[in-house]
Amino acid sequence: MYKPTYRITPYLMKLIEEAGSLRFWIEQMPLKVTWLPLLQHEARVRSTHSSTAIEGNPLTLAQVNAVAKGETIGGPDKDKLEVENYIKVLHWVEKNYAEEINEAAIFNLHKILTNGLLPEERSGRYKDKQNYVIDERKVRIFTPPSPAETPGAIRELLDWLDSPGSRELPPVLVAAIFHHRFVSIHPFIDGNGRLARALAAWILYQHGYDTYHIFSLDDYFAGDRQRYYQKLQQARELDDELTHWIEYVAEGVVKTLKDVKVRIEDLQVSTRHNITLTPGQEELIRVLRLKESVTSADLRETFKVSRARIHQIVTPLLKSGLVKTSGQGRSTRYLLVL
Repeated sequence: MYKPTYRITPYLMKLIEEAGSLRFWIEQMPLKVTWLPLLQHEARVRSTHSSTAIEGNPLTLAQVNAVAKGETIGGPDKDKLEVENYIKVLHWVEKNYAEEINEAAIFNLHKILTNGLLPEERSGRYKDKQNYVIDERKVRIFTPPSPAETPGAIRELLDWLDSPGSRELPPVLVAAIFHHRFVSIHPFIDGNGRLARALAAWILYQHGYDTYHIFSLDDYFAGDRQRYYQKLQQARELDDELTHWIEYVAEGVVKTLKDVKVRIEDLQVSTRHNITLTPGQEELIRVLRLKESVTSADLRETFKVSRARIHQIVTPLLKSGLVKTSGQGRSTRYLLVL
C-alpha cells in the first residue's frame, strides 16, 4: 500500500486549526437559499477558469462565465470544450460526492473531462505510452510511473485513501496527499492536473469541507501558477517528503475559506440594506471594513480610477444607507454603516 511521508509541524497544526474555525463559522452561518445559486455559480466558474488556466487555457474569467451560462463566445473550439467539460466534471462531483472514489469513478470523470478532446480509445483509459512532466522551458523534470506500473500505483493510492490511517487524518492532509500522488502518477495521456484538483475537491466534500460548494481552491493554485508547480516538484525532489506541499495546500484552504467568509459578509450587508452589490462596491466595502473611514482621494488612489467613477460606485451605497459621510467638501469621509 502507498505510504506517504510527511511531518505534522506546529505551523501545519496552526493552519488546520484555523481552517477548522473558518469552516465552523461558515457552517453555522444561516445562508439564505437565494444566495446559494450565486455563490455556487461563482465558485464553479472560478474553479473552471483557474484549473484550465493552470494547464494553459487562454479564456478569461468573463469568457468562462459566458460559457457556463451557455452563451456564445469567440475563440478556438478546443478552449471552449475544455471549459465546458470541466464544468460538467464539477457538476458531477457536486452531485455524487457522497459516492466512493474508486477506479470506475476516476475513469468516468476522465471521460467527461476529455470528451471530444482525446480519441475515444484514450478517454477514460490509462496511458498506453510513457509520459513526462515538462517545465516551462520544455525540459523534462519528472518521469511518472510507466504504463505497466500505473494501474497498480493508482490502486495502491485508492487503498490508502480507504484505509483507517487515512480516515483518521485531517481532511486537508488527505486531499493534499492524494492530489500530489495522483498528479505524480500521471495516469492518463492528458487531463491529469485538472482531474487531480477535481478529485482533491471531492475528498474535501466527502469530509464536510465546502458542503455548500461555494469555494474555489483552484483559484489559489492559479493565483501563482509557478509556485504551484514549484511546490509539486519540490516534494518530488525531496523523495516525496510532502510536508512543505501539505503546508502549501493548507495555506490555500485557509485563504480560500477567508475569501468565502468575506463574500458571505458582503451578501449579508447587501441583504440588510436591500441592495445588490457590484464587484467594485464589494471591494469598497472590504476597504471600509479595514479602515475606520476613507476620503474620495483615498479611494481614487486605491482603485486607480477617476473621481467620477468613485462617485458612481459610492452613490448607490449612500442612498441605501450602507455607507454614510462625515465632514464636507474635500474633508468628506466615507464610513461603513454596520
